[in-house]
Amino acid sequence: MTKKLKYLVFSLFIILIMISCRSPKPVQNENKIQTITITETLHDTIFKIAKDSSSYNALLECLNGKVILKNVIQAEPGRTLKSPRVRLDNNKLQVDCNLKEQELYAQWKSKQVKDVQEKTITITKFVNYLTFWQKAQIWLGRFLLLILLFLIGRFVYKIYNPEWFR
Repeated sequence: MTKKLKYLVFSLFIILIMISCRSPKPVQNENKIQTITITETLHDTIFKIAKDSSSYNALLECLNGKVILKNVIQAEPGRTLKSPRVRLDNNKLQVDCNLKEQELYAQWKSKQVKDVQEKTITITKFVNYLTFWQKAQIWLGRFLLLILLFLIGRFVYKIYNPEWFR
């Protein structure tokens, strides 16, 4: 029977060691933040077009009180302008110089994508550590608890097994 008692005490001792108190591990919290920033910029520009001109030179003559074109000396078109159109009606001079419509404004958009990932790790540190004396009291209490359990087990064994005294 003493082997059973030793086995019982040893089992209780192992159980007490397994459930003994220990300090908790620091808790880690992890937060991830992902930020995507899209910047859209509107650009515009102005195109400069060099100046342009067309010319027309002619000699005029008066005949019977009416002005007439005698001789065209020069009719010169420009880069985009055509030669001027000249008309004489009832002593009235009309010069037309036309230019096709031009659109000179341009704009475009550009996008810039910026991806920022932030990772925040928070570690909780414990400040209240046990002193040497507190640890010694805990271990002494465990030892005394084992002795008490041993004595209680021995007492119970004596009650149910009176042959021990023989």
